[in-house]
Amino acid sequence: MSLDFDPDAQTPEAVKARMKQALQAEGLDVDTREGSYVDMLYSVAAYELYKAYAYFPTLLAAAVPSPESGMFLDSFGGMYGIDRTQGAKATAEVTFTGTAGAEVPVGTIVVSTDGLLRYTTDAAAVVGEAGTVTVSVTADQVGAAYNLGPGEITRLMVTIPGVLSLTNAQAVGGADVESDAAYYERIHRRLSSPVSSGNANQYREWALEVSGVGYAAVQPLWAGNGTVRVIVASPVKGELDDDIVSEVAAHIEDTRPIGATVTVISVDALPINVAATVTLEDGASTTEVSAALEEAMEELFLGLEVGSGETIRYNRILALLLSLPGVVDCGALTLNGDDANITLTAEQVPTVGTVSIEEG
Repeated sequence: MSLDFDPDAQTPEAVKARMKQALQAEGLDVDTREGSYVDMLYSVAAYELYKAYAYFPTLLAAAVPSPESGMFLDSFGGMYGIDRTQGAKATAEVTFTGTAGAEVPVGTIVVSTDGLLRYTTDAAAVVGEAGTVTVSVTADQVGAAYNLGPGEITRLMVTIPGVLSLTNAQAVGGADVESDAAYYERIHRRLSSPVSSGNANQYREWALEVSGVGYAAVQPLWAGNGTVRVIVASPVKGELDDDIVSEVAAHIEDTRPIGATVTVISVDALPINVAATVTLEDGASTTEVSAALEEAMEELFLGLEVGSGETIRYNRILALLLSLPGVVDCGALTLNGDDANITLTAEQVPTVGTVSIEEG
């Protein structure tokens, strides 16, 4: 639902002008010049009406939930016991290298190589005789951005005597706070899809209640009677690390009906590599076409349903390529080395792999 007027256009001056026009239309002959008695009355009334107009979008957001309702979504969801999924902090193992006996205090701050992300050691440690010691660290803030790869945490905030260097293993478990759009979609799905007695809808909702999970698909009876498989993906339909998958499994185990055997797995990303020979308009470049095709494919893949085992159609990719600015014709196209459709399994989600465009 939307307002039938533009709140930004309802300035005090605009309201005041309409009031004067209405008065003149009635044929009343009064002095409305700037500073007159009537003008002063108009000014006060127009300003109060302006404030009311400005508050209407807030009232609408509170009365009619939508992805733009912000904090009011939390109140609306809470009425039905649907809370916004909070973010989670990433953890990692960091190995310090230095002089045997050097102490690494608890609370030591280590920093990503680019200096933007900070982590804190969870326990005190001492460098051993081999010249190293490994300590777990936790990110300062929640967010998937803290899931850094190996070797990306390499700096100390403050120098520690005897510690010469440090590096990390893969950081895992970081997740963003659920966005307004994703939270609204979950509320809408819960209210529009029957959830009861451990049906498929309820297993999906249980999975989506875990931080870091953006999509979930449920396969009842996937390995016979009494079995359920839940396939989970990140908010961008990517793979999830083992920590989040384990958390989903534990959450479902705590809430599921007695008797079901539940398996939780992450989606498996399948890169779609594209190679094409094209004819281009004058001034068009293969670099621009490659970038545009990557963007179009990403949008296409995000629209596919997780767990559906959909097919990446060769002709659909060809149509995307031919619709790009600067592309006149396509002489050859392959997807993962073949000129055929690619059928996904229920566990697979497509991702954009390499895109190689040549002019010929």
